[in-house]
Amino acid sequence: MIAILIVSCAQYKRPPMMIKVPSFYDNQVTFQNLVLVADPYIERGKTEHLFNTDLLKKGFLAVQLIAFNDGEKTFDLSKANIVLVREDGLVVPPVPPARVSKKVLKSTSLRMLGWGFAGLIILSIPLSLAAGVDSRRANQGIRRTLKENILKSSEIGPHEIVSGFYFFKIGKSTGYGRGALEQQYRFRIERLLEVDSGQEYEFNIGIN
Repeated sequence: MIAILIVSCAQYKRPPMMIKVPSFYDNQVTFQNLVLVADPYIERGKTEHLFNTDLLKKGFLAVQLIAFNDGEKTFDLSKANIVLVREDGLVVPPVPPARVSKKVLKSTSLRMLGWGFAGLIILSIPLSLAAGVDSRRANQGIRRTLKENILKSSEIGPHEIVSGFYFFKIGKSTGYGRGALEQQYRFRIERLLEVDSGQEYEFNIGIN
């Protein structure tokens, strides 16, 4: 009975992604009819809700890029270079989701060992097996969610909203909210292409 309860409580389901109106977000720039938002996930519980793990505590900053195109022009991010720029000039490139997941996945072996001790004697085997299943399922959910939430479309068509996450290694944080980041950062988008004119633009969005 206990083992069944542990497995059922452990299953992770990805919550729906909610996009709010541009005015809701603090960190944004506007160009013509294009609004670019950089939303850093620095509030307590925010990454756990979406990714089932505390990315910030493990040294990774997740930034959601949201592009609201309320005009008739098309923009393209396929050749854009997107980085974080620290106040001292250090450029921090994004980390691929596969590498992030390797750093933050839950330890299946430790979970099994821990539950083995917790269920010592009679329940040790079913409890440890349940913990192993629990951890593997959680890891699968984390890996899948990190991959699924990256920017899927590089083209921002007329009257479209495009969004996706970028992950940056910034070192472990000791807090949340505005005090989570020890230094100031800018989210930089280089070489955003306006398709019709062929003109490329650069944008810097302060995130803290």
